[in-house]
Amino acid sequence: MTRSSGARPASFRTISVDAPVAVLLVAPDEDAVALDGRSGFTVTRVDSAAAVEQVLASDQCVDCVVHATETGTAPETLATVRSHTDAPYLLFGADPTSEVLETVLSAPATEYLPRLESGRSDLLATRIRRAVTRARLEHDLQLKDRAIDQAGVGITIAGPDESLVYVNDGFEEMTGYSAEEVIGKNCRFLQGEDTDPETVASIRDAIDANEPISVVLKNYDADGEPFWNQLDIAPVFDEDGEVTHYFGFQKNVTEREELGHELRRQNERLEEFASVVSHDIRGPLSVARGHVETVAEQTPSDGLAAALAALDRIERMVGDVLTLAREGEVVADPEPVGLEAVVTRAWQTGETGDLAIAVEGNLGMIEADPDRLQTLFENLFRNVADHATGATTVTVGRLDSAVESGFYVADDGPGIPEAERESVFEQGFTTDTDGTGFGLAIVERIAEAHGWSVTVEESETGGARFVIS
Repeated sequence: MTRSSGARPASFRTISVDAPVAVLLVAPDEDAVALDGRSGFTVTRVDSAAAVEQVLASDQCVDCVVHATETGTAPETLATVRSHTDAPYLLFGADPTSEVLETVLSAPATEYLPRLESGRSDLLATRIRRAVTRARLEHDLQLKDRAIDQAGVGITIAGPDESLVYVNDGFEEMTGYSAEEVIGKNCRFLQGEDTDPETVASIRDAIDANEPISVVLKNYDADGEPFWNQLDIAPVFDEDGEVTHYFGFQKNVTEREELGHELRRQNERLEEFASVVSHDIRGPLSVARGHVETVAEQTPSDGLAAALAALDRIERMVGDVLTLAREGEVVADPEPVGLEAVVTRAWQTGETGDLAIAVEGNLGMIEADPDRLQTLFENLFRNVADHATGATTVTVGRLDSAVESGFYVADDGPGIPEAERESVFEQGFTTDTDGTGFGLAIVERIAEAHGWSVTVEESETGGARFVIS
């Protein structure tokens, strides 16, 4: 694969080889003039190198320049053309001098068609079309070469024996190895002592089965420094179904992987901490509740009733903190879930009071963790029951617009003021003295763990409408 020496000027179009040809014609040869009006050609006629300069300086699209006037001025015209574009240049004339011919034909993308007799417009048109077609194909190849070389990922091509035949600039930059060092080698030289053998074996199995594969594995650069490599390998087949090459796409995802590992460690520590705190708090809470209940039975009072209510709230907060800690872990293996079945279970197990539920249309399927999805709905339902004063109905529906997909939970209560709609998802935010302030934070955490977003807006009845998309 060759590498382009530079970008082609914008005046050359990357279009179909069969597209109309824009010709800049330095006339007045009668056969050349006959191109004007011929199907498949658009012709701009000029009569001097100065006029050529004016057309090209205007950035007008030109696919080919045809010099069909006095041949002695051809070198001057060619020099003017090459100062603007490398589109094909065709000299059409009789008896040019050897010096003129040498000057013209020694330059790239030039041709000479002798003017031997009249009536050669068909041949001229054929030669122009052929030159432009060849130039367009070469340009497309150069463009593809540049795109591959300048891609932000490592790209490799290996032969059927898995030895490298090409690596792009991105691969050299990512690994520190030059193309000269690695051509002819198997890409296994990037592996090291901590490269997972099971991942390597899965790559081997995919190659043996002539199947594509995508993995993330630890590799090592030319300095021996480890990095996480997202590797995609795809076989290339010929018309007989035989593998001729393997395309490899490699991306350094070290930062992403390290962040993921750190988040998982933090989640594990947070869940462990929450479990310990939950255990250590719930024990004393049970003791306190027992004593207060005993005294309240013997000597009822408003103060003891308030103390029991406070203990209830503390216990709910402990449960919500533990849930919040557990629900943030990314959902790695979602499964198809019937949304209406999850809504039904959540309504049966959640705290819904005297509310009624309405399901709009077919809720269909969704990829999710069913248990965490149920927890999400339970918290949304409880939020209506606890905070939407006067609400009578909760409505669940599916988003099916071309802009977004997902579902919503709406109520017919008083709604949430616009100024508070972002704050409601903050941990500890509540407008109820008995609330924990964690319910909607749990909803947002579960949504984020699935890769979803959650927002709140006004429902059709003026209540709150939570949109998960």
